[in-house]
Amino acid sequence: MAGRKGLLPIVSLLILLLTPVAMRAGSDSAFLEQLRRVIVLENGRLKPLDSVARNTLRQISGKDSFEGKPAAEWLARVLFCPEESFRDEIFRIRDPEVLSALGITRENRKRYSFAQLSPGLDGLQGLARKAADLGDKERSALENGVVLLYRHVTLFYELASSMQWAVSQESLRVTDSRYSNLAIIPAPEGNETKWLTPWEAASGPVSRGEKVLEPLELLRRITLARRQGNELEASVFLKSFNDRVRREPEMKRIAGNIEREILYNRLDPFFAAQWCYGLSLLFILLSFLVVSKWLRRFAFVWLIAGLSVQALGVALRMTISGRPPVTNLYETFLFVAWVGALLGVILELVSKRSLGILSGSLGGFVFLLISGRYALEGDTMGMLVAVLNTNLWLAVHVATVTMGYAGCVVAGVIGHVYIVQTLTRPRATDLLASTYRALYAALAFGLVFTFLGTVMGGIWADQSWGRFWGWDPKENGALLIILWVAILFHARKAGIIGHLGVAAGSVVSIVTVVLAWFGVNLLGVGMHSYGFMAGVNKSLTVFVLLELIFLAVSLPLSRRKR
Repeated sequence: MAGRKGLLPIVSLLILLLTPVAMRAGSDSAFLEQLRRVIVLENGRLKPLDSVARNTLRQISGKDSFEGKPAAEWLARVLFCPEESFRDEIFRIRDPEVLSALGITRENRKRYSFAQLSPGLDGLQGLARKAADLGDKERSALENGVVLLYRHVTLFYELASSMQWAVSQESLRVTDSRYSNLAIIPAPEGNETKWLTPWEAASGPVSRGEKVLEPLELLRRITLARRQGNELEASVFLKSFNDRVRREPEMKRIAGNIEREILYNRLDPFFAAQWCYGLSLLFILLSFLVVSKWLRRFAFVWLIAGLSVQALGVALRMTISGRPPVTNLYETFLFVAWVGALLGVILELVSKRSLGILSGSLGGFVFLLISGRYALEGDTMGMLVAVLNTNLWLAVHVATVTMGYAGCVVAGVIGHVYIVQTLTRPRATDLLASTYRALYAALAFGLVFTFLGTVMGGIWADQSWGRFWGWDPKENGALLIILWVAILFHARKAGIIGHLGVAAGSVVSIVTVVLAWFGVNLLGVGMHSYGFMAGVNKSLTVFVLLELIFLAVSLPLSRRKR
């Protein structure tokens, strides 16, 4: 009975988290519901139009919704009534100097509409072409801002042009409408299916037959009905369009995956998990100020709720993409957040001293927060090159080494706690010993899995590239973690450092992990490079400096207290 009572609050929280999802699903209009389900081929992956809407709006504006309405509703206006969407303030411009370069008056706002940017679009194109000729590292912050804005404007305008063939054959202003990237019409060609944009289908040969002309005619009727304000008629035609596309044998297999991805978008599990971890962190910090077992229990329940919701999100991503959940930088943040929270739960069940709750909730919250930065770059479930998508060793390598990252990060969090405890409760011998045991276990976990993951990475590299080790910056980073943690264990065994030294070393291990994890990617060299990002570089520098300041201030005080 006790076990069932313990599960009750967790189940109640999960129901509470999922109820808004069901309410949002029931509030969608018939037209919007069908629009979400339109199948699109984008960058080699078939996905629902709902994902295209969310990814596009996230890239352009940094948000998943517009004026409190779902991204799919915003995209409906862009596709069928583009003139109205030109007034939507969606273009996020971080550097105001970009506006000055375009000759546009700055206003006290972060986002601008297409109409507000229109006077400077001709100049934008010229500046972007010049900046594009430079390498990423050679561009200034202003030139990077110009290139980014040009990409966003082009992306928006291509979508706004997608359905204009049904109204007028005239191209609009910035780009040729026929180069729209919205491929939603499947055209069987022999044993393969070629996906066409409406412009390609409308301007192509009539000989393509009924399988192309029928959905094209339905799109024309949808556009006209929507522009006339007849949403009921438009939803009927849109349902017919979706049914017609799904009639193809190939689509029957894909349709289930499309529905799962729509569910994933609606759940937004990682945002919900971030809230759970945040509440868990809040309650456990309050329990340190106001000693209360109920606050600690609340914190633990929220931690498990976050872990459960995030596990659901990871499982859905694996089902949708058909691959392990650690194939890009964004997914490694998700996985490390989840493993860190899981280690926190296990640690709390073993020690029952709130350390597990603190480390698990803090790690989960921070890494999910960071992952949101990388989600702004577009589709996080994009297609992989064959060498990355078919090798089992790669999947095992990345999953294992990121588990090692999580172990080192948890150890680093506990290291902070141990140092603070030596300052605030230097005579609490039992408490310090318990904290040190948890620190030692987490650090050992991190060392073992980082070592195993690095070895497996060598096996994968040999199978894929013909060599086990190539001194790539990422490989050196993984080796740096192993060497640093191994030094800590050997120094402790030899009596060179004590418990406080191990704690300080574990704090440095977080810095080592961060540098090896994605810091080396900022170098812009090597096979693991994901590009140079000035904003991330600055944040990383600030983080390292703060950790060094923490150690420089706390260690002398801790030695004096003891």
